[in-house]
Amino acid sequence: MPKKLIEVALPLDTINDASAYDKMPGIGAHPKGIHHWWARLPLPTARAVLFASLVDDPSEHPDRFPTEEAQDAERERLSGIIRELCQKKMHLKQDVFKKAHEEILRHCDGKLPTVLDPFAGGGSIPLEAMRPGLPVIASDLNPVAVLINKAMLEILPEFANQTPVNPESKRRNVGQEWKNAHGLAEDLRYYGRLINEEAKRRIGKFYPSVKVNGKELNVITWLWERTVKCPNPVCGCEMPLVRSFVLSSKRKPNVFTQPVVERRREL
Repeated sequence: MPKKLIEVALPLDTINDASAYDKMPGIGAHPKGIHHWWARLPLPTARAVLFASLVDDPSEHPDRFPTEEAQDAERERLSGIIRELCQKKMHLKQDVFKKAHEEILRHCDGKLPTVLDPFAGGGSIPLEAMRPGLPVIASDLNPVAVLINKAMLEILPEFANQTPVNPESKRRNVGQEWKNAHGLAEDLRYYGRLINEEAKRRIGKFYPSVKVNGKELNVITWLWERTVKCPNPVCGCEMPLVRSFVLSSKRKPNVFTQPVVERRREL
């Protein structure tokens, strides 16, 4: 088995910086937005490790790189590809994935290996293996992880570049070209809106709006608590078993609920 680049050299500073950015909130659309998964492997790390595990270290080819200077130069070239793979918004840089694909193909004798991930979790490894065109088999014991991977790795590619099927988009966007998952996203927005409207029609009365300073506002969070009946026969009210009225422990904003106690006396 030839020695791989990951065993000799990696641009760790670049990988670390890109991975730290990848874990930051609010960086825009990201696969992690599908579902929060604990200990999710940052995408730049998975990308770099996969590439460096598949390309040979130059020292394995003394016929092509006979001197240390030549080997160092080749390592730097390969590290340059890894640095390119660690850029922001990689979904817009398909040319870099094509370059990585060609490099991996050259080091694997023209036949891409299959990546097996039996504990895929949030799907970082199989996703980053698919981007440069590697065959992937992923699974997990947790059904939530399986659902995440199925949505991200199977459903999206299957419906890529397809026209939405909802009647509103068909009527408004005749002849429009739908690239990537834009058509699927359009359908999700349309049918999600229909489900939301139907849910409001059926159970909206159980979620009333509130008036604050004369304005009517929608309630975005509801806390459901168990209740017990007061043992006092004169009272008989239902009392909520509430542990805390604090909604957020952060200093700013300090969010809490203020209970409104209704005292009714029946004569």
